Amino acid sequence: MARTFCVLIAFSQALFCSELFWFSYKIVTANSLVVYEQKNIASSMVPYEGKAEVLCTLKLSNSQNLPKEHFLKKNFDEILPCFYPLSTHLNSRSEQYLKHGRDRVELVIEPVRFTVDFKDEFATIKTVR
Repeated sequence: MARTFCVLIAFSQALFCSELFWFSYKIVTANSLVVYEQKNIASSMVPYEGKAEVLCTLKLSNSQNLPKEHFLKKNFDEILPCFYPLSTHLNSRSEQYLKHGRDRVELVIEPVRFTVDFKDEFATIKTVR
């Protein structure tokens, strides 16, 4: 019975949740050095009906047929610039003392739902709102 339940959960995730993902990002620098970085890409567990808007098209191909979530995590740095125009917050603090200075910059991209379509050698990323 437990095995059947697990198969049912896996099947429902494959049907409803495999195409929709969450993206969020946070980086903190102090004196131009990265002190904290949080990269998040995860499958969405709740189906969501919304309007899809094309965010960007990148020259990425999933030639090894990896699962989409694994492929996106592997290529996180290539898809990151696509999400900059969205809800991005930038906090910057700078303090100057006689000969010393300190600065701290935080960049936060709020969580957003998105989908990815692979066609030929390109990946099209669409936000779902």
